Amino acid sequence: MKTYLKLVHMEIYRFRFILLGLMALTAVVQLLGMQMSLTKSLNDVYRRMSAEGISLSEYAASYSKLSFGSIHSFNENLMTFPIMTCIVVLSLYIFFIWYREWFGKSSFVYRLLMLPHPRFTLYLSKFTAIMIFVFSLVALQVVLIALQMAMYRIRIPIELREYNTLIQTIGMWKAVIFVPVRLQEFFLVYGIGTVFVLMLFTTVLLERCYRFKGLIAGLTYTVGTVILIVWIMMMAERGGYFFYPSEFLIASIVFMLFNAALSLWLGRWLLRKKVTV
Repeated sequence: MKTYLKLVHMEIYRFRFILLGLMALTAVVQLLGMQMSLTKSLNDVYRRMSAEGISLSEYAASYSKLSFGSIHSFNENLMTFPIMTCIVVLSLYIFFIWYREWFGKSSFVYRLLMLPHPRFTLYLSKFTAIMIFVFSLVALQVVLIALQMAMYRIRIPIELREYNTLIQTIGMWKAVIFVPVRLQEFFLVYGIGTVFVLMLFTTVLLERCYRFKGLIAGLTYTVGTVILIVWIMMMAERGGYFFYPSEFLIASIVFMLFNAALSLWLGRWLLRKKVTV
């Protein structure tokens, strides 16, 4: 356990500046985007009030209130840009977290594979680090939404406000898929993400063991699994001819668990038997 924790700490330490950079980018862009949206919405309100010669209370009685969701949607692309950037960077780092050991200075993988501990500990430490990065960014997003709600309450006059809880606000957000508010949706979305990470880890190890053939096999396995999961999800939403949506959902969960177990077993076997320095 001590070795495992040291390896996790090492991976976090390596990625710390990139993670802080992603957090800073997300915070600055989203808070700036919210400030711009609030300013634009209020300017539109005051412009209409001036043109029609009405007071704030009269405007509130004649027109709809300024909901958080409507203001947030003014700069929806700006709000989701840092999220997509984080997804792309983390997706690339899933490969880099392994390949830096082989192609980095002095081939650090020599020392890692020769440590007096099971090689699978290295696998688990890298996987744990990736998941810590993911959930750190998810937690930051929740905090940022709470800050944006505070900005909304400070800037928007009480006559024009709509009151919602944090959960309701996240639920109204168009990018709610990144921060699911219902427990089953959370486990489903991040369960798929977890399986995806494990399959990419397997792809890297297959490439390291069998080179080009292993890369093709790993990518085929990953892409085929993703396509099948997406198909099952689509059938669950539309309703199949022979199965209920809940049965499709159960089938997708079972399939993901099977692939997670297969990826873990294959990764452990490759590290023990096939991966060489």
